[in-house]
Amino acid sequence: MTTKENHNSKRSPKYLFHPFEIVLCGYSGSGKTTLITRLIEKMRARYKIGYVKHDAHRFRMDHEGKDTFKSWMAGAEQVFIFDSEHSATIHRGRPSLIEQRAALSNCDFIFLEGYKNSSSPKIVFIDIEEKILENVREGQIENVVAYVGQKENHLSVEPYFHRDNLDGFIQFVEASLRKRIPALNGLVLTGGKSTRMGSDKALLYYLDKPHGEVVMEMLKPYCENVFLSSRQGQWVNGEFSSCPQIYDRFLDFGPMGGVLSAMKAHPDNAWLVVACDLPHLEPSTLEVLIQNRNPYRFATAFRSQINDLPEPLCAIYEPKSYLRLLEFLGMGYECPRKFLIHSDSILLSLKNEKALENANYVEEFKKISVEIQKARKSAEVQKFEKEARA
Repeated sequence: MTTKENHNSKRSPKYLFHPFEIVLCGYSGSGKTTLITRLIEKMRARYKIGYVKHDAHRFRMDHEGKDTFKSWMAGAEQVFIFDSEHSATIHRGRPSLIEQRAALSNCDFIFLEGYKNSSSPKIVFIDIEEKILENVREGQIENVVAYVGQKENHLSVEPYFHRDNLDGFIQFVEASLRKRIPALNGLVLTGGKSTRMGSDKALLYYLDKPHGEVVMEMLKPYCENVFLSSRQGQWVNGEFSSCPQIYDRFLDFGPMGGVLSAMKAHPDNAWLVVACDLPHLEPSTLEVLIQNRNPYRFATAFRSQINDLPEPLCAIYEPKSYLRLLEFLGMGYECPRKFLIHSDSILLSLKNEKALENANYVEEFKKISVEIQKARKSAEVQKFEKEARA
């Protein structure tokens, strides 16, 4: 295995607004909005759903006489209003692509009504006269994944759903979303300078191997690929020189820089990120994290046993968190914990209170080493006694 890093990856999202989007198109009066509202009503208990309308008719954000309406008519470039439960904004012209995607990123997935000329996968609503099928046959509407109609299927198009078959259509939508769940890569953070420890924490031996190697091997059964996050040249001719690595491109930003560098290198993957200095970490802790992963949220992490805050250095970061992390970095927040606190993430309880305990100083390393070695000896004795009784 040789040291490698993807230098040629490009971030080119295959979507308009959101990684999980469902495009529904058809002629006016074909029942799109009616079905979408029924879907939202039935699915809202399990998902946070967004909705985007293409080429909507002229609209007003508020009633005449309201303050927001007066400000808008006076010529305000942008009007924003919110209370404890709602918020709304209106722009002159169209907000930037980044603003559009950021505004919808809190949703688990979104329905797009219209956009029939886009390249996104589409569900086509068949009108009574079946004129839209001519557009499909002529190649004006591409990448059709399903059809919805008001009659029984006599057209030999598949898959086809009667618009009253709500349960069947929901199953199709959910199956479509599951197919897009990103594969999981592993990232072991080793790029810190270990100034408090005085030596590289990835090279510390708690038992038989350097702990950086222990963590890499622990992640492999759960991940498509596992990488070391490191500084350029950190492991040249060193202990981990043959391991796959992703070098920091976002320099001097700590763990957040390592996570962003990994996302830049492999933008289509989710990332199981683990620090190299968690000596009590066990596969059972990773399994809880992975089993409770919600790929539609920004991240999945544990709550700290000490202060109930999110633990950012044993967590799963989804691809859509890339933009949000950059936003936080741009606002001067360099700690991934801040991102987890202020983003819609899944936070789990930690069963083993020592699982994410780390060692920053030599005294802590020695103390934990003794604990781990004692625990191993105790386990070996118990195993021997059990075999002897058998």
